[in-house]
Amino acid sequence: MRRIWWLLLALPFLVPACGGKKKVEELPGGVARVERRTVKKEVLATGAVKPKVGAMVKVGSRISGKLEKLLVQAGDRVKEGQLIAVVEHKDLRARVERLEATLKGLRIRRKKVLAQISQQVRELEAKLSLALLELKRLRNLYAKNYVSQDAVDQARRDVKVLKAQLEGARENYASLEAQYDQDIAQTLADLKEARVRLSWAFIHAPISGTVSTVTTQQGETVVAGLNAPTFITIINLARLQVDGFVDETDIGQVKPGQEVTFTVDAFPTKIFRGRVSAVYPGAIVRDNVVYYDVAVEILDPYVGYLRPEMTANLSIVAGVHKDVLAVPDKALRMDLQGRSYVMVKKGGKWERRYVTPGWSSEGYTQILKGLKEGEEVGVW
Repeated sequence: MRRIWWLLLALPFLVPACGGKKKVEELPGGVARVERRTVKKEVLATGAVKPKVGAMVKVGSRISGKLEKLLVQAGDRVKEGQLIAVVEHKDLRARVERLEATLKGLRIRRKKVLAQISQQVRELEAKLSLALLELKRLRNLYAKNYVSQDAVDQARRDVKVLKAQLEGARENYASLEAQYDQDIAQTLADLKEARVRLSWAFIHAPISGTVSTVTTQQGETVVAGLNAPTFITIINLARLQVDGFVDETDIGQVKPGQEVTFTVDAFPTKIFRGRVSAVYPGAIVRDNVVYYDVAVEILDPYVGYLRPEMTANLSIVAGVHKDVLAVPDKALRMDLQGRSYVMVKKGGKWERRYVTPGWSSEGYTQILKGLKEGEEVGVW
């Protein structure tokens, strides 16, 4: 009982002694030197591979009718101008042929009628020339009292009648020529329109590329309304870009011309190089977070790798600091107050040193204050 009593009295003094033991700080497992390196300021963003403007075209029909021929399927490569579909067009072709026949008839009649009137004009011109000569001859004879005044007056009336007939013939020629020309011009306009409408039945690829989707089958009916129905989509896979969505807190650091590297989930180990080509001013709000669209031109060959809508993870180089002190990221630690420090090796012992870090890239962090070149720091 005495022993238990003494233990109870000593317990309050034993517990603080055990609990107050100082915790031993974990030591680094490796060593690295403080050296000068090039460190980049990187803005990270997520985006997607997108076709450039004009690189994806949705093709449809401008006329209604049955799809008589569908000459491509998804995955087919096509060239610009290649025939890819045909819509029924018998009525359109019949109208073109009818107008062509009308135009041919008008041209034949014009030629025939105007030739006849032209012949009449030439005959009247010849008669008028003879009549004028006759009038002149009679006037000379009348001056010598060889003919009467009535003969001269009759010749004068004949000239006047022929002039009126010639003027009428010429006016008739001009009027018929104008009417035929107007009818031919109108028929030509109608024929041109009919040929254009007929051409709509033959659908050609507007760009070279790959057929990505086909939503209508041969034999189905397409109905044209205010908007042409789309049933074929063509994408030029050689004209892609990356649209990155940069947070509003970082967008002020992004400018056209900056270098970019990115990866896609389909090829996570392949790094593609790019360049910022545009920073769009319009904002995109997602889950109450504001982003801005940044267009990235792809510099490396990518055909066969990249496809539209692939998710891309971007690193935009917003700045470069050359020849600055840097340590491996694994050398930096943080205390409970949020202060950054490293463990510096001094004479076989480790010394905690608080530092001011700067930019970080490629596994290294710039050190603004707290270290000297050549010092050894621990890495974990």
